[in-house]
Amino acid sequence: MNSDGTERLNFVLNKAEYAGASILVARENFGCGSSREHAAWALRDFGIRAVLAPSFADIFRENADQNGIAAVELSQEEIATILHSAQSEPPLQLTVDLKKQTVSSDDGIVASFQLDSFRRTCLLEGLDRIGLTLRNLNEIEAYERIRWPER
Repeated sequence: MNSDGTERLNFVLNKAEYAGASILVARENFGCGSSREHAAWALRDFGIRAVLAPSFADIFRENADQNGIAAVELSQEEIATILHSAQSEPPLQLTVDLKKQTVSSDDGIVASFQLDSFRRTCLLEGLDRIGLTLRNLNEIEAYERIRWPER
């Protein structure tokens, strides 16, 4: 936003060709300096479901995971290729396939990435810490009945 409250038209996320985008392509160390969850909340609220970058700040990566945003690491060369294609021929259509662990585009770009199985499962199933805990609710309740018998 500009100081007068109007939209900043030259800001990339306000450009018409990127309206409704759910994938953000960034440079190295994305999220550096965002030690609070607000950065991930803002991206999620904007509709971003995946961020592609060569590297991520550790705290941002954790916050992204907890908010259902895939932090996908690709090489600097792969990111440069994607950015070039996006700027040359908008709107570039990108797909992030968490099951296959690939990023592909409508113009033939294909890149592989690795997510550990825990992160991938949480993203695919929409699980956060509470959701993970609730998966074991029966076991937790059984333990509590043994640990704290009726008084």
